[in-house]
Amino acid sequence: MGSSGANTGKMTEDEGSQDTLRLQFRAMQEMQHKRLQKQMEKRKEKELSLQSRGDDQREPLEMSDGLSVLQAGEQNSKTSFEQRVLEDEIEQLRDQLRETVDENGRLYKLLKERDFEIKHLKKKIEEDRFAFTGTAGVSGDVIATKIVELSKKNRVLMAESEGAKTRVRQLSNRIQELEQEMTQARLPAKGPTDAGAKPPRTQMGDKVLPENPEVKVLQDRLAATNLKMSDLRNQIQAVKQELRMAQKVLTSEVGEDVNIQQLLSSPGTWRGRAQQILVLQSKVRELEKQLGQTRSRSEETASELSVYPDPRKLSAQEKNLLRIRNLEREKQEGWEKLAAERDALQRELEELKKKFEGMRSRNKVLSSEVKTLRSQMGTLVEKGRHDDELIDALMDQLKQLQEILSSLSLQEEKTRVSQHRLDQQLNSEAQRSSSLVAQLRAMVAEREAKVRQLELEIGQLSLQYLRNKGVEEGSSGPEVSRASAKLPDDPGLTKPPASAGDHAGRLGSSRSVTSLGHTLVESSLTWPSLPSPHGASPRFLDSPEQKGWQTQVTEFKALWQAAEVERDRLTEFVTVLQKRVEERNSKLLESERRLQEERHRAVVLEQHLEKMRLEPGRMSASQRAAPRSKTGLPASNTRHHPSESERKDPSSTQLSSVPMESQMEELTTRLAIQVEENEMLKAALGNALQGKEEDFRMYHETLDQVKGVFLQALRQQKSDKH
Repeated sequence: MGSSGANTGKMTEDEGSQDTLRLQFRAMQEMQHKRLQKQMEKRKEKELSLQSRGDDQREPLEMSDGLSVLQAGEQNSKTSFEQRVLEDEIEQLRDQLRETVDENGRLYKLLKERDFEIKHLKKKIEEDRFAFTGTAGVSGDVIATKIVELSKKNRVLMAESEGAKTRVRQLSNRIQELEQEMTQARLPAKGPTDAGAKPPRTQMGDKVLPENPEVKVLQDRLAATNLKMSDLRNQIQAVKQELRMAQKVLTSEVGEDVNIQQLLSSPGTWRGRAQQILVLQSKVRELEKQLGQTRSRSEETASELSVYPDPRKLSAQEKNLLRIRNLEREKQEGWEKLAAERDALQRELEELKKKFEGMRSRNKVLSSEVKTLRSQMGTLVEKGRHDDELIDALMDQLKQLQEILSSLSLQEEKTRVSQHRLDQQLNSEAQRSSSLVAQLRAMVAEREAKVRQLELEIGQLSLQYLRNKGVEEGSSGPEVSRASAKLPDDPGLTKPPASAGDHAGRLGSSRSVTSLGHTLVESSLTWPSLPSPHGASPRFLDSPEQKGWQTQVTEFKALWQAAEVERDRLTEFVTVLQKRVEERNSKLLESERRLQEERHRAVVLEQHLEKMRLEPGRMSASQRAAPRSKTGLPASNTRHHPSESERKDPSSTQLSSVPMESQMEELTTRLAIQVEENEMLKAALGNALQGKEEDFRMYHETLDQVKGVFLQALRQQKSDKH
């Protein structure tokens, strides 16, 4: 921005200097016109005086000749009038030639100045191009950073200069205030008497003494600033004087209101002002010589006619006629020469007009080119500013992306740790569930063995009881003995374990299976009760031992049913856990496969980046070192996973050697990969939570079913008691 402001300031100064030059050219041109007019008036006065003298000399000759002489005087007056007209035309043409020559010289010098300005602007444009695009040894980014640093330094220096100006103003104000205080302190000190004035003087001396060093410092600074200002003013005055001298020289050489660009755009056959002046002076001399020769010839002929009379003694009329013929012939020759010279001058004037038009068009073209170059300079400056802003924005974005990468790497490490913990928890839970299933199976086996033992004991006790009753009641009647003799043959009494097994089979057959694989157990009211071993004799129902055995049987039956239900549910739970473990193993294998693919892809990308970095002439070492210091992973990642940090560090260092667009693409791909991994981890966590919820729900269902079975058994027992 500072350079663009300086360029615009320079352009405005150039335009102002050109305007002043044009005004000076116009003033000098007007002065030259006035001088030429004065010279023309003087020449006309001289010619009139000479013609009046010639007329006075010719009057006595004409008086002696009579009528012929009067006619000859009239003809001479006519010829003199025509000569005056021709001379006036020649002078006008000469003035026009001088003006055109002056204008051509001015245009030539203006064209030289414009060419110099164009060369200077082209050099500036090339320098700006080199500054923006970069030379063979220095990169464009380094130059852009240098430009930014220089602009910052320029701003700092401008701020310091402004601060110095404000300090100078403050110090000058302070000096004025101190001077006013000094004057105010001196004025009251003069009024009172000597005795009364001593104390205030001493007080003022005490006040001035501490302020003397400050005043001295301020005065020294003021003197230094005044010296600098005077030096700068002297330099400015010297430069202005030099510029005025140059402008005067240009106006004297080229003329006013002359476009230098048109002079410079003229073809190579165009001559300089000095050469044209010499050529025109030579032509004027030749014309003056020719006029002098014609006048001398006419005078010689007149003198010959007057001094050397014709030996044939011609009459005066014949002499006059001969003289008139000679004059007419000379006049005709002079007219022809003047016409030829006039034609030549007109041709030269037309050529000069054409050249002037060409120079004017060339000046217009060059002015348009200068405008376009200025606009291009402005656009280049704007582009440089926008490039600086874009570089800053890209650097900020790169920093943000690096921070995002570091945060994503931290999140990845955290998710890996959490996933590892979840896997450990799942493995521990699976081990616990397997151990719990084994314990439950052992408990079920123990309970089944207890049930079988109890059934055998019940059968034995019932047989013993029946035998004892048969022995006691053997004398009661033959029918009872027959019944007691038939009792051992009863399969329900002799084989209670088989009946218990049949009952267990009936219980197993009474279970129903739902669509989800869960077994439903019928209530104890719908189950067929075990055939009591003393069902044939109703007298056994009232015995307390039989009631105790029945309660024990019902309790064992309830325990057996609950154990069966719990065993079935635990087997289902084990199958579910096995399926879940298989799914987790498959997911683990898939994640490992994807991890291997990503590592392979990272290795390929690193190789590609290495190849791009090793290409010659892509990036300079300074550009590689700058982002390399910025990029890098935090120390926590390297501490937790050194292999991961080793894998990422070269990629982060290689980002500096890749162009900005490829860096952005690489970072976006990495971000997409990290987002996908995060989504996968979130899905895995959701699945784990769902599995835990399902396990918890199944535990609750098993507990509810076991509680229901126990409650049904207790209700049945209570109903049997009543």
